[in-house]
Amino acid sequence: MFSVLIADDDYEDRELLKLEIKRAIPGEPDLRFYEASSVRQALHLLTTRIFDLMTLDIEFDRMNEGIDALPEIFENYPTLNIIIISGKLNKAEVSEQLFRFTKDNVLKGKRWARHFDVLDKKDDKTEALQHSYSFSFKQKEVSDKVRELFLLAESCLEKNMIDKCMDIYKRIQNIAPGEIESNENINIFEGAITAEHAREYYRKGDKVVASLILGHYLENRLKAFTSRILGSFFPALSDCLKALEQTDHVSRYRKGLFQLLLRLRNKAVHQPTTLSEEDFDMAIKNLGLLEDTLQS
Repeated sequence: MFSVLIADDDYEDRELLKLEIKRAIPGEPDLRFYEASSVRQALHLLTTRIFDLMTLDIEFDRMNEGIDALPEIFENYPTLNIIIISGKLNKAEVSEQLFRFTKDNVLKGKRWARHFDVLDKKDDKTEALQHSYSFSFKQKEVSDKVRELFLLAESCLEKNMIDKCMDIYKRIQNIAPGEIESNENINIFEGAITAEHAREYYRKGDKVVASLILGHYLENRLKAFTSRILGSFFPALSDCLKALEQTDHVSRYRKGLFQLLLRLRNKAVHQPTTLSEEDFDMAIKNLGLLEDTLQS
């Protein structure tokens, strides 16, 4: 069974979505639709049964009523697959409004919990619907074990036990081969995700995700730089900066570059919606200059 909640105040749009969903997953023998013509009705239905997918229109009786309800839905239904249907907002704008949840998901490896997408009403929705469908079945097959492992990985990450965290992500890959978020986190920790990759996310419209990945990447590189220079590991970047400022082995030029990158890292993590593409270019340039000094 695949249960879908369609939240839209326009009857014709609801009927059209049902047709699109049927065409996208023709092999599902038990496809069940539930409809809500208001946000209040949708929120009530969410309390009455478990849904595999929710499609949510942005506008109901008032502007952005649908998106205004998203934080509550994200908080209360963390594994619900959601597709936003909008003729008004783009993906970047929705991500900005969901910054707090996006930040938690990216930095703590929790984006595995749901498939989330934003589509224009005129878009071909087939790929997004099929992705959500397959994601839902993957959740059902391995959800309990994968959820347990992700929580364990999160705990290790908070304790800066990176090697242990990597082992857990690899175990997730063994249980659910190709699982997107654990694979992405492995790439980040192994250095396969770079500032250039973060910039590509930005160009695709995933600006909040791009900024948070850039911040995480800069933090790892700055800690690695400090360790190589001073021969000691410092768990916090503030400790890294303090140690660098107290040593005579680092030039004023290096310290200045480190401070610039640290400020950019803080901006990326705490104010991700304010980053511009120039910030990504600056991060790449200044990190290259900082690490080039190791060769001199």
